[in-house]
Amino acid sequence: MLIHKKIRHQVSDMLKSSIKGVENIYSGRPLFIDIDQEKTAIAVFLDEISCEKLDLCHHEYTAALNIAIYLKTALGDDALDDIAEQIKQRLESAIANDELSETISEIDLMSYEYEQDTTNRTWFVSNLKYQIKYED
Repeated sequence: MLIHKKIRHQVSDMLKSSIKGVENIYSGRPLFIDIDQEKTAIAVFLDEISCEKLDLCHHEYTAALNIAIYLKTALGDDALDDIAEQIKQRLESAIANDELSETISEIDLMSYEYEQDTTNRTWFVSNLKYQIKYED
């Protein structure tokens, strides 16, 4: 669905130009992150998508917009929090300046979670999760 692609690209492009200290930003879930080559990465993806029909060819969607931050273990939670704060502030600015209205009609921060690679202990992940509404 092209609206999902458009949202992912819009958010990832916005972050590419404003988040410091991140080498790679992906639109969608990365299939593979080479943590030896990429010390930091961000992935922008949607899940938990539900749909309500408005008319014959028009739908309203509710989804979770995930912005996952990947860091090498040595960098830890403090570095995740620093990058997450940059992302949060950038999205707050985009909302205040109406930069997302072309694709997203509502956006609210739902949660912030931490993950760790339990097998190799090589990377940490945090995920900013926003609930969004949009139409096609």
